[in-house]
Amino acid sequence: MSTDLFWQALEKAQPQLKQLEARDAMEAINALLQPHFPNLAAELQGKAEGEAGQYDLIITAHGATEHFQDVMALTRSAPALNLFADVIAFRARAELGDLTMSMDNFSLSPADILVGHYADAGRIGLQLWFGKPIPQDMLDHAKHMSFILLDHAIGEYDFAIKIGPVEFMEDKPEQTTVSLSTFPPVLDSFWCDELRHTALFPIGENEWTGFELVSNTDPDDKLLVQRNESAMALVGRADMLWRLQVEVALDNKDDLEIAREFEDQLETLLTQTHEGISSQITLHGNVRSMNWHVSDVETAVAKAHTLAQKFASLQFNISSEFDPQWQDYLRWVS
Repeated sequence: MSTDLFWQALEKAQPQLKQLEARDAMEAINALLQPHFPNLAAELQGKAEGEAGQYDLIITAHGATEHFQDVMALTRSAPALNLFADVIAFRARAELGDLTMSMDNFSLSPADILVGHYADAGRIGLQLWFGKPIPQDMLDHAKHMSFILLDHAIGEYDFAIKIGPVEFMEDKPEQTTVSLSTFPPVLDSFWCDELRHTALFPIGENEWTGFELVSNTDPDDKLLVQRNESAMALVGRADMLWRLQVEVALDNKDDLEIAREFEDQLETLLTQTHEGISSQITLHGNVRSMNWHVSDVETAVAKAHTLAQKFASLQFNISSEFDPQWQDYLRWVS
């Protein structure tokens, strides 16, 4: 997929797009986008008269995290275009106000949706109640509309990255709830204050915890896990979306010392510029797996390969994965 080919086609089409109504222009832009990024979509947001550009161009993956990397690559490569003031990654939060959705003569507003929340393995689980009676034949419609309103209220990125399970409840709530229209600041406070995802790069020595997992079928099959609790601050940060993994087989204590020295040096290279942080280390059999969450994956991988050449007595297996939800890290969170 080529970002350049799409932008070139869009730039060439600007004179024609300028003559179209917003809906028709959006359809035309999506027709240009689909051959290159079939899993993405473009949306237009009009600009006030007198502001630069005619629209903001929003690139969305409709919440599918597996395509977030394409969204970010496309928006980052956007050239200056006369028709557009800004090119924006993901649908942002919207001020819902008195917004009401209607479907088949049934209406639902944010005030009709009551939200309870709880911690769920480093993310936020939601429980939803309806604040007004819902006819049984409209219940599925109401749930579908609730998801749409949720997406508008908290934004595409936060919904996909920060929210875990979403349940529709039948019994009366036993916890404090708020209406969907007032939920976004509650989410932000809980994410930062309770879950400790402050987005601030930790300073000083990292805080680590360790534990051992034993197979139910083989007592000798053990997995040792060390988790960097300090990395919890960066979970969900929009520039720490890739996991760098370095695996190495250890045959003796000398190998372990060499691996630790490699790990310390790579950690220094990544943390001194705040481009990465060690997230967890596992030992399964004699294979040690060292993991970092990083912002610029190509640079981080290159640094790891360069450093590995200084430790030629060991064979390092270096790989990376797009992991915007920090799933490999949060799987160890209870």
